[in-house]
Amino acid sequence: MRTLLALALTVVALAGCGGGHEGGARDVGWPNWGNVPENTHSAALDQVDRANVSRLRVAWTRPGAKGQNAWETFPIVVGRTMYYDTGLDQVFAVDAATGEVRWTYAPPVDFLAGPQLQLSEPVSRGVTYGAGRIYLTTADDQLIALDAHTGRVRWKTQVIDPEAGNTLNSPGTFWKGELLVGGPAGNAGLRGFVAAYDAATGRQLWRTFMVPPPGKGWNRAHGAHGGGDVWMPPTVDPRSGTVYVATGNPTPGFTASGRPGCNPLSDAIVALDAKTGRIEWSRTLFCRDTWDYDTVQAPMVLDVARGGDSVRAVGTGSKAGYYAVFDAAGGEPISRSPFITRFSRPHLRPTRQGTVVCPGIYGGIEYGPAALSADAGSLFIAGNQMCMRYRLAPRAELEARAPGENDLGGTAEQVGAATGVLVALNPATGQVRWRAALPRPSNGGALATAGGLVLVGDDDGYLRAFDQRDGKVLWRHDLGRRVGSAPIAYEIDGVEYIAIAAGGSLVEAKGTVPDAPAKLFVFRLGS
Repeated sequence: MRTLLALALTVVALAGCGGGHEGGARDVGWPNWGNVPENTHSAALDQVDRANVSRLRVAWTRPGAKGQNAWETFPIVVGRTMYYDTGLDQVFAVDAATGEVRWTYAPPVDFLAGPQLQLSEPVSRGVTYGAGRIYLTTADDQLIALDAHTGRVRWKTQVIDPEAGNTLNSPGTFWKGELLVGGPAGNAGLRGFVAAYDAATGRQLWRTFMVPPPGKGWNRAHGAHGGGDVWMPPTVDPRSGTVYVATGNPTPGFTASGRPGCNPLSDAIVALDAKTGRIEWSRTLFCRDTWDYDTVQAPMVLDVARGGDSVRAVGTGSKAGYYAVFDAAGGEPISRSPFITRFSRPHLRPTRQGTVVCPGIYGGIEYGPAALSADAGSLFIAGNQMCMRYRLAPRAELEARAPGENDLGGTAEQVGAATGVLVALNPATGQVRWRAALPRPSNGGALATAGGLVLVGDDDGYLRAFDQRDGKVLWRHDLGRRVGSAPIAYEIDGVEYIAIAAGGSLVEAKGTVPDAPAKLFVFRLGS
């Protein structure tokens, strides 16, 4: 597995994407949202390691969008060019070694197109590269293809209607001439879906909804309800052509009175055929959910040891606070971790008077990706320790909600202090190998490198490097702002860089560092 991973992570610089090599040194990019198609969020780079990580220094920085206090972009690096976006859907192409801007693109976006966009600051979690194009999803549900070398628009299409309450905030996934897009996002009581588009023309190829329409199946509640939102990018197994998505909670979020049972395809991991959209299997991670416990983290495809053999598997985290691994072919359970964050027992349901529950709506395990170390045989997962008081809305208010408006069905507020945690898991057994406390919640996700490091940011404004073997902190840097994204690693002219976008996230706890202007930080070894 280690050899295959290393080969997959070594990406030859693409001609025309920012020039060639100097002195024969290699370039190793980060071309996908999770680096490789399997979304392992790891890099086979070892120039920065346990022995020298203390010498990491800032190489260059770039500002985010003005007024951006929730910057959740995940940069990608193709050849020698880094691509990233802002919460205002602006796209930047910059020299990955210096930060020099190559081109920018600012699409026309209606940020007041629907009720969901009027509730909070917009976010966008990155762009997609494929076949010489950069693909962008927008807050008002456009899918736009740009020339990767010039930023010129190649085509645009409308994925869904923003006036109905839909919004898109995560990039699509490129696979064999298709672009796979998940949506919507926002707890609007709409129906989550995955759609595939011809990457060359923008023509829709198929669309599969995750939950039944109102009045059908388990979705029997009075009014417009749904759920199963696909918040994060789909993951395609390049061996099988199966696409895996994680789905959000059913709605209304805080009461199950109108939707008894397990509500399949919500709070779930779902496997689909990438060419047809046909659902192959699904597994719900949390049944009869009334706490907004989305399965929000993008799935990871990995190989695990089972019965003396190596088995293809897929895993993801639940906002309830645990990680689960399933057989990739049929969905049979392989392992489940214990709750890695505090889990209330008894786990009380929301009431009109108010009920305190741990974790609250902000995790457990949030949207940030887990990271895999093939060398250590461990998964690294960051989480939040945050309790909340849930208050259920009156029935009349639930039934009076207009389609497309917020469908949580109540309110939730933080109770007590909020902290974070980083754990190392054995994916074959779910056993926790070590855990490290973090001063504040950690939402953006983790990076693992072949240098024996795992890097994570949190909401006290620090980026930290941990030893993969025991969780010891080996280095930290004060970014001065909350972190809503995971680090990435890449190599230009034989020099390893580590980059992270910092500037907050929509998951905001009381007691964290004050908001500061968003900034992209890029590090390399210094003297």
